[in-house]
Amino acid sequence: MKRISNLLRRAGPACLTTFLLLAAAATALAKGPPGSGVSHTAKQTPPIQLGTSGGWANDLANGFCCGGTAGSLVQDSSGNQYILSNYHVLAGDVDSSDGVYSKFAEPIIQPGLIDVSCDKASAQSVANLTQWADPLAAGVNVDAAIAQVTAGQVRTDGSILEIGTLSDQTVAAFIGQGVKKSGRTTGLSSSRVDVLNATVSVAYDTECAGSQRGVKTYTGQILVRNRGNKFLNAGDSGSLMVENVSSNPRAVGLLFAGSSSIAVANPIDEVLQFFQSHGIIGLGMVGGAAATSGTQSAASADPARLDQAIGVQKRHARSLENVPNGIGHGIGADGAGRLVIKVLVEKDTPEARRAVPETLDGFPVEIEEVGRIVAY
Repeated sequence: MKRISNLLRRAGPACLTTFLLLAAAATALAKGPPGSGVSHTAKQTPPIQLGTSGGWANDLANGFCCGGTAGSLVQDSSGNQYILSNYHVLAGDVDSSDGVYSKFAEPIIQPGLIDVSCDKASAQSVANLTQWADPLAAGVNVDAAIAQVTAGQVRTDGSILEIGTLSDQTVAAFIGQGVKKSGRTTGLSSSRVDVLNATVSVAYDTECAGSQRGVKTYTGQILVRNRGNKFLNAGDSGSLMVENVSSNPRAVGLLFAGSSSIAVANPIDEVLQFFQSHGIIGLGMVGGAAATSGTQSAASADPARLDQAIGVQKRHARSLENVPNGIGHGIGADGAGRLVIKVLVEKDTPEARRAVPETLDGFPVEIEEVGRIVAY
């Protein structure tokens, strides 16, 4: 265990955040929920299921290595299939400290380097990097990458560990929506959508254990309850968030960041549209017919009222972004199910309270302390 902690004591935003794994990376965190008997870090016999440890084969630098989650399977109109994950999982190396950069056609491995003691020869190549959405590039509002699967290495039905096969349809998030995901670190976990149309800022490094490259302010994101990192934790980046139904769930979002109280996901349709606009024609989820889904909460059942709240949020965006310790804002619901404007702060302070009004254009305003948001 000492060898792992010496090698990996900081895995960086490329998926494994400082000190969160250490010795537990190869033991407790290698399993799914208690009693599941499913490992999300073990090397699988091909064709593999997704929701598993994975990443770029050369994702190591500065004496450390990184890894995340190879999340789900997508397919274009020509029948080509791809693993979908995050940019910072599959292609996040843009630094020159070691002369190695992420490049198209390079191998994506299972498990990720973090779970094979940084030795890629102990993993297996399952796909090749095809396209990515660099969140720090102009006009990009998602953190995503795809890698074309190697024949025979990935199940063609897109099965995800502990979830099974999906629907080929997607669904928009709504407040109170039950969701689940299957990821490298926390395995199968479930939660509920807490905030819509969120604006959040996330920092990115130049490479594994590298220096800070820049900060991306995302708009239109989905926030999910993540108390105690039980839904999403370091290494779960790239997991697909789906509706919480027993069979053929529809995709809701692509998880990529969070804190000890919230998780952040790109809306899945925006992710798919990015790749379609960059030459991957007809890209969609691999799956069958959708199962019966849950109903919307009272807070989001009135589209006109939700649109009105979003309009108020946009009009006051500048003041909402100048709150001391503020790191974002969005639309949520109070304890009575009424729509509210939420101001997200790293730490709730008297200064933040003084800067936030009780209402904005008739909508209550709530402060929520969420801690520091990082790319997981």
